[in-house]
Amino acid sequence: MNSLVIAQAAGGGFNPSMILMIALFAVLIFMMFRGRKKQAAQQEKLKNNTVPGAKVMTNSGIFGTVVGIDAEDRVQVEVANGVVLTMHRQAIATFLDNDAAAAAAAPAVAEADAPSSTVETPEESLRRLNDEGKDERNA
Repeated sequence: MNSLVIAQAAGGGFNPSMILMIALFAVLIFMMFRGRKKQAAQQEKLKNNTVPGAKVMTNSGIFGTVVGIDAEDRVQVEVANGVVLTMHRQAIATFLDNDAAAAAAAPAVAEADAPSSTVETPEESLRRLNDEGKDERNA
């Protein structure tokens, strides 16, 4: 009896909580590697897309066009005619060439297809927008 108590106190046998801790540790390591891989891919995309003439938005919300790129990862962004900002390449948040071109093309096509008689005046638009959320309960 004494040897059975000593064996149980020593921790012999199957311990399910140890398997749970090992599994959680494995998931943690997997997530760390996955995050680093995503970050490396994003940095590579940023490096490849940063070319003169690319339309960009910075992390602070400034829109502009890339004018030049330095060897030290400095980018010159023209935000207005004659106004050029120098910033680090990582200050660029998004590239607007693909997104803006697709977004600008869709409304232009829709406006071209729509007849001119269906164009709303600003007053009609406001009236329609004010009435959209109303139903019989809050009319």
